[in-house]
Amino acid sequence: MEYTQIFADAEVREEFLDRFEEIRDAASVSGGLESVGGLEGILDVDRAAGAVKAMAEGTWQGDESGLEAIVRQFGRPVYLVRRNTFGTVADAPDDEAESRVVAAKVKAARRRLEGVIPSVGRIDLRNHDLDWVGTGWMVAEDLAVTNRHVAEQFAKRGRGGFRFRANPMKQVHAYVDWRHEHGRTQESRFKVTEVVWIEPDSSACDAALLRLAPTGENGEPLPPPIELAKGKDGLTVGRWVGVIGYPFVGRHDDPEDRTRIFNNIFECKRLAPGQLISSASNPWIHHDATTLGGNSGSVVVDLDTGRALGLHFQGLPGKRNDAVPAADVARLIRKRAS
Repeated sequence: MEYTQIFADAEVREEFLDRFEEIRDAASVSGGLESVGGLEGILDVDRAAGAVKAMAEGTWQGDESGLEAIVRQFGRPVYLVRRNTFGTVADAPDDEAESRVVAAKVKAARRRLEGVIPSVGRIDLRNHDLDWVGTGWMVAEDLAVTNRHVAEQFAKRGRGGFRFRANPMKQVHAYVDWRHEHGRTQESRFKVTEVVWIEPDSSACDAALLRLAPTGENGEPLPPPIELAKGKDGLTVGRWVGVIGYPFVGRHDDPEDRTRIFNNIFECKRLAPGQLISSASNPWIHHDATTLGGNSGSVVVDLDTGRALGLHFQGLPGKRNDAVPAADVARLIRKRAS
């Protein structure tokens, strides 16, 4: 993520400096930052103030003091999701190192987020080398959306449409499970009955549509679709969002981030707050929530409305995260799923 974006918000900027020593000390202990060595002597509020000013102005060049590690933990936490909610005492990020401004924004959106969480699931596989491949979420009565590069792991174009791959002699089967919550064994698994569409590699829209069985393996009904934002509604720089999905350890992840932000807990449902950030002119939207591999296919939710603003598909470490706009997902549904 582009962590310097955090200080574009004046409230967050002021809080960080007001609480700097408290945040620094908490991050040093709980975040495994002892390797930085003597943070109290290296970092003080005056040095932090200069760095924050540079970040807000876009002139920050980075340093080796450990400030970046503290900022990441402070401003872009990741919540465990349990029982379709988040942020209980056991599930919240470290209270001392976390931004109270950010926490308040997430808490204010609790009802809207709880309406979305049940409709986001993990895509599991059978007869495949991988147990699971990413995230998907409901967009219509029996349709889930995920990324092209996720769907291509278990399906490919064939005569007259798309078919499931074989590995090596058995047909691969895909399922969406709406649970996979940390510390819980309960499942809610629905079979993918049809791969409706996978966008071609030439398309900037990294998306695929999956048709799901109407009832799960335990007889339960499908969760409701997540409402898509219309047009450019909500697509403003600084808009607060929540990314819901299933992060796992990837090859390019920072090992210290895994310990500090994720507490080495992966492959379960998470909520990550962040903001939409400015970008060059291209077909995507960008956000700075904390994501890892496995978040491919996650929903990017507007905290103010509970509507989906986009379909997350990749993260560029230290720069930004990219998502397909909701309007493009809506066009794909109208064109391919009618």
